[in-house]
Amino acid sequence: MIDANQKRKLNVLAVAGQLGVVKLIHTKVNYCYGSIKAHRKSISTLCFSPKRETFLFTASYDHTIILWDIGVPDLDYRFQASRLLVLKSGSTPFKMSLVPTCPDHYLVAACENGCFAWDITQTKPEGKRNFEMEFLFPIYNKEDENNYHVIDTLVFCSDDLIASKSSMQGSIYLWSWNKTLQKRKKQNTKVHAEILREFEWSNTEQLYIALAACPAENYLLCGDEKGDVWMYRFDENSTEYLTSGKKTSPTQILKWPTIEAKGEIVEGTLINVAITDTEFKYLVAATDKNIVVIWKRI
Repeated sequence: MIDANQKRKLNVLAVAGQLGVVKLIHTKVNYCYGSIKAHRKSISTLCFSPKRETFLFTASYDHTIILWDIGVPDLDYRFQASRLLVLKSGSTPFKMSLVPTCPDHYLVAACENGCFAWDITQTKPEGKRNFEMEFLFPIYNKEDENNYHVIDTLVFCSDDLIASKSSMQGSIYLWSWNKTLQKRKKQNTKVHAEILREFEWSNTEQLYIALAACPAENYLLCGDEKGDVWMYRFDENSTEYLTSGKKTSPTQILKWPTIEAKGEIVEGTLINVAITDTEFKYLVAATDKNIVVIWKRI
């Protein structure tokens, strides 16, 4: 964020968790300059606006998503945070993202009871807003003892493409935001997602393994319960598997490396999230054993 009055630029890190409190950290000097009591219950995920740098969305186990303007701290680190909007999610949001082509209009979130989009425009009275759209997926038709309505992660792979998955789905959907909205009937809240590809993935019962994308290189990434990273190279113009029902195999599966700690070999473990830099020169994976693995692409 930029302080126009003081002519300085600040990189601010927002962190939150169990207490429902957001901590604001000036990363350059490693200083936590303030906190916001954002929710009554634990915070599940955070998201900054790519267009308005002081706008921060917080999502919680209290089944709400709140938009905050956290302001810019002065030289003494005094700041004023204000609540701008409250969105009702109906269940816990696990991951959320602003739509790249209209970040001031729509927020999309993967939640415990489905995938939803909210109108976040500031022209309406504040109040508490319900979702505008619920996205429906083919896996819902196969629901048996598994609750496939638990959408545990999503990510935008480009300005138009979204990747998401349900818990225990064993695959990942790649779908089009624009084509989905084109299919929507006016005022209809339930919209079938326009699936372009279905990627093969691990048949695990483990929840909350995050998706990540490198749009510049057209790559989608997802870890698994064994310590492997599944990598998919996608083409947003290809729909060849749309009607065939065939799943697309991963481009590559990066296997868990040989790691030794205290004289013992560390076996493959759950990878919670795998991400890359913008140019895909490095890949970083974080695990549930407090191990971070870094690969360099050659």
